[in-house]
Amino acid sequence: MTPATRQGEAMGSMEKGPVSEVLAALARDDPNGVVAALDGQLHHGRPGSPAALRQQVGETMAVALASQSGKITRWIDILASSASPTARQVACLLLADRYPSDRTGVLQMAEVLADDPHWEVREAAAGLLGTLLDRDFERIRTICEEWRSSRSENLRRAVVLGVKYAARRDKPDRVPDLMRILEPLLRDPTPYVRRNLGPFALGDGMLRVDPKATLKYLREWSNDRDQIVRWNTAMAFSSAIGSFHWPAAKGTLERLARGPEPLVRMAVAKAMRRCRQRYTEDVEETRQRWLKDRDREPTAQLIGPLRRR
Repeated sequence: MTPATRQGEAMGSMEKGPVSEVLAALARDDPNGVVAALDGQLHHGRPGSPAALRQQVGETMAVALASQSGKITRWIDILASSASPTARQVACLLLADRYPSDRTGVLQMAEVLADDPHWEVREAAAGLLGTLLDRDFERIRTICEEWRSSRSENLRRAVVLGVKYAARRDKPDRVPDLMRILEPLLRDPTPYVRRNLGPFALGDGMLRVDPKATLKYLREWSNDRDQIVRWNTAMAFSSAIGSFHWPAAKGTLERLARGPEPLVRMAVAKAMRRCRQRYTEDVEETRQRWLKDRDREPTAQLIGPLRRR
C-alpha cells in the first residue's frame, strides 16, 4: 500500500468534497485530478479554491509524497507548469519541503512563480520565499539581494513580502539584517513595491517583531531627502500595528508633516487618521496645532476634521 493510499484511507472518512477528491487523485497518482478538484470550486466568483483549502491540500500532499522523491519532483513539475493558477499555488506549498534536497531547482522555480502573471500565484511564491528565508537565512538573503535588483517589479515585491513573512517575534535579532535587505527598496518608486513595503513589511511586520529597533530605523529614514523613503516611513504608521506606536511615532510624523512633497504629506495624513482611531485626543490636538503652523498646515488639512460619533 502506498503512502498516498494510506493517507487517503486515513482521511477519506473524515473529509468530503474537494479534499476527498484530492486524496483520491493522490492515491491514483493523478496530478491533474488534484487540479480538477480544486478548480471545481468557486473562488471570488471564478473557478479556483480558497487559500485555506489550498493550504490544507498542500500540507496533505506534502505528507503523502514526502518519502517519494521522484514522484514529488514530477508532481511539482506538473503543477508548476499547469495552466491552472490554483495548481501553481499548490506547487509553491510543495516546493518548501523539496528545498533541502534540490536547492537550485527550487530557487529557479520559485523565481518563475514569483513573476507569474496571476497575482495569487505571486502571493504564494512570496510566501515560499519567506519560508525559505526563515529556514536558510544566509543563503536566501543572497537570493533576496539578487531579486531586489531585478527589472521585474514582481520579483522586487516578492522580496518585500518574503522579508515580512520571515520576520518572527522569536528571532528579533534578525531585524537589522532584514532591514538591510529592505533598505535599497525604500527608494523604489513602483507603486506595486512600495504599497507593500511601508504599511505592510515595515508597519505590520517589523514593528510587530522588534518595535524599538524598527522605530530607530524609521526616525533615521525620516530625514532622508528621497520622498519615496519618507513616504514608506510615514506609511509604516498607517497600519494597524503601526498605529499603536503613536507616542513614539509622533516626533517622526511631526518632521515628515512638513513635506513639502504632496506624496509625503498624504502618507502622513493617512498615518495620522489611523493613529487618531486609537489616540483620538492627542492626535487631534496635534492636528489642530499643525493648522496654525505654516509648514504643516497643508498636511493638517489633508488629515481632515475629527468626526465624532
